Amino acid sequence: MKISPEIRQQDLAQHVKKQLEFIPVEDVKSSVIVMVLVMFDIPLLLGLLSIFELEFLYILSPFILILHLWGIRLIIKKPYSTQFEMVLFIGVWGLCGAISLFVTVLGMSYYTIHITSVLYYITISVTTILLTYILVKYQKDKYSDDPTKEKKIGNQSKYMGILTISPAIGYMVAQSVQETIVLQQFFSLIIVYISVILLMYAAAKFLHRYFFMKANMDFVNYHPYPNKEKKKLIKQGVEIK
Repeated sequence: MKISPEIRQQDLAQHVKKQLEFIPVEDVKSSVIVMVLVMFDIPLLLGLLSIFELEFLYILSPFILILHLWGIRLIIKKPYSTQFEMVLFIGVWGLCGAISLFVTVLGMSYYTIHITSVLYYITISVTTILLTYILVKYQKDKYSDDPTKEKKIGNQSKYMGILTISPAIGYMVAQSVQETIVLQQFFSLIIVYISVILLMYAAAKFLHRYFFMKANMDFVNYHPYPNKEKKKLIKQGVEIK
């Protein structure tokens, strides 16, 4: 994970430079809102309303509180002072969100669709663990080679875009087939599980990015304050380094 100090910043491959970048400060607040309220809350609400068992809300409440309170903190704070924290937040959001939604998937399978087969729960659990391992290994392997060697990067944006709006798509699809209850429940389950995979990917990518950046601080560049913001802070007595 540690890059040799003999390597120059300009010699790093593009994918390595990308993994050493912060989230653009102008996108922090909107990103937090979308991640928490749309990509986490919608599939979670879809699942909890389907299960309609109050104990699930108690089980998931610590994860819900952590993400919402931390999200509020990031929205209130100046994004220039939370650049590292934002990277960590996305990783923790992915981890907590994936755990929460996976528990929700199990609850929907049992209480909503009434699946009682032990083999089903073993299969879905093992599959999820294997997917997690693959995603973590992919991140590790991607940055373990020569950091100056370029890698072919596919266009992932279109796939990430589909996954990002999957909760909303799932809700619309479920509404369109609401006269067929079993089909509606099945679609809801699929959408929540797709959200689990998306959040697992985010956890693997951004937790790796956080520790990768921490291990290579000499190659990390903070987003500088714009001149207008800098002058305002200097007038307030804030020392800009």
